[in-house]
Amino acid sequence: MALARSAETVEAAKKKDYPKLMMLAVLHMAQYFPAAFTGTALPFMFRQQGLPLEMFWLLALPGIPRWFKWIMALAVDNNYNKRIGRRKSWIIPCTLVGAGAYALLAFFPPELDLVYIIVAILIFKSFVLACQDIAVDAYAAEGMQDHERPVGTSMINLMGAVAGTLGNATVILVDTFGWAPMMIAASALMLVAAAPAIIKKEPLPPPAAQQREARGERPNLWQAISRIDSRYIMLFLFIYGFGAAFFPSMVGPFLADKGLTLTEYGTFSVIVGVAGSFLAALVTPWCIERIGSRKTAMIAIAIVPFEACVYVYWSLNDLPALPLLIISVAGMSFSTALYNFAVTISRFRWASKAQAGTDYAVQSSFWNFGDWAARSLSGVVAGAVGWAIFFPIGAVFAIVAGLLYILLFDRVENMVRAREEIELQREHAGETQSEHAANKGRNLQNEKSI
Repeated sequence: MALARSAETVEAAKKKDYPKLMMLAVLHMAQYFPAAFTGTALPFMFRQQGLPLEMFWLLALPGIPRWFKWIMALAVDNNYNKRIGRRKSWIIPCTLVGAGAYALLAFFPPELDLVYIIVAILIFKSFVLACQDIAVDAYAAEGMQDHERPVGTSMINLMGAVAGTLGNATVILVDTFGWAPMMIAASALMLVAAAPAIIKKEPLPPPAAQQREARGERPNLWQAISRIDSRYIMLFLFIYGFGAAFFPSMVGPFLADKGLTLTEYGTFSVIVGVAGSFLAALVTPWCIERIGSRKTAMIAIAIVPFEACVYVYWSLNDLPALPLLIISVAGMSFSTALYNFAVTISRFRWASKAQAGTDYAVQSSFWNFGDWAARSLSGVVAGAVGWAIFFPIGAVFAIVAGLLYILLFDRVENMVRAREEIELQREHAGETQSEHAANKGRNLQNEKSI
């Protein structure tokens, strides 16, 4: 009987809280939609207007604030209103200000003489939404249990892809309705997507974070940076950010050079984004539960050389008909998403539950630094060597990052497990000290009574 009850308890603990996971996924969607729109539309539209490839580093400048998430995280982790919630205290105001910044872009159409004003607005927006990003990622890292992480992260990535798809779809409508209405729509949809998380009551922080606060300890930036596991994680995430952005960041300008119209590119982006990410969201949890993150990444990385060869062929010849182009890129997008999903699942696992905001932000800062460096250099390299040589170079960067993930995976996982055991020991030690203090107080009270 006791064994049956124990089995039921274990089975109940493994159940997934799908409403919670969907709320976290939609919250991430709120972040991605307008960023996907501007990130897709602006490079394509500025290239159509004649912005030289060597000047595309300007469009990478809004990524710089995300380098400093490791500094901002201390403010996000340490300052909040208890009535509103640790994470919602930042999510609510940052969402409002970020939506306002996107709405402001409605007054500045993407023309060459306005590029500096647009970039300045995007830089301000990035500072604000970097704080939101820290709170949202911490919310997810704290809220997902280990058995929920593959499904939960896939849902987050899928809703992010849906947001990207909506952003790409909106690009199609620019030709019909104009830039300003689309930016207002992007701003409004950001608010709508964030509404469920804003309305829902925020759950309590995980036990490790509660015990840390009870002991009077604050999130420690030095601890997040100096741990041995962090050194491996930070190195990998910089290289991953570089490899994941270098090749894809130039696909839009490449297709613009090959003669795609804005409507054709929008249609292409929508279908490719949905197909690739939806398939990856379905397949990734299944793969990880059966073969693990490491082998799942191996499958995806093996397809990268083939992808580079296809783009080299297209750079030397005419593009295929739009339906065939979409089918080809959607298949390659699926393999890329499979690798990216596996890495994202690992990132949520690697963040310390005792200081999730600071830990995840430190990791994200190195990833964003790599992403910015790739976007800053990719246009320069493409302009210097041409498309036929650029794509193999981009493939090499992606493969190096993938191999590093595969080689370091077991070592980092072992380090993370050891660190979590130490955090749990500290938690239990904190409980023992509290009990000891309470017992000591009762003994003193008894002595006074005698």
